[in-house]
Amino acid sequence: MTAPLPPPALPPQVGSLLRSDATAAPKRGRDALARLSRLSTREIDVLGLLALGKTSKVIAYELSISAKTVEIHRARIMAKMGCGGLVELGRLWEAAVAALPTSLDATTLENDRLD
Repeated sequence: MTAPLPPPALPPQVGSLLRSDATAAPKRGRDALARLSRLSTREIDVLGLLALGKTSKVIAYELSISAKTVEIHRARIMAKMGCGGLVELGRLWEAAVAALPTSLDATTLENDRLD
């Protein structure tokens, strides 16, 4: 039996990039939460379903609205968030989720919205 090989060393540029990203993450999270606070309740509903990878037609069905209305909400979300595409919007969503206190989870957030 042979010993496992050590992991390859990262180039110095990658290491410094990862370190700078780790220090910028809290600021990005706070910024993402601030941007999300600008959304209406329905826009948050649409964004949550977009984040799950659902299509506009599926979102329309689940929210009992037209696909055109979903597209309008989606365009407004992108404008309010200052995002140029879904990948950027997904990264913003992830930063906001990462910035939430660890005691919060999706169930807690959903229950708060229902009250």
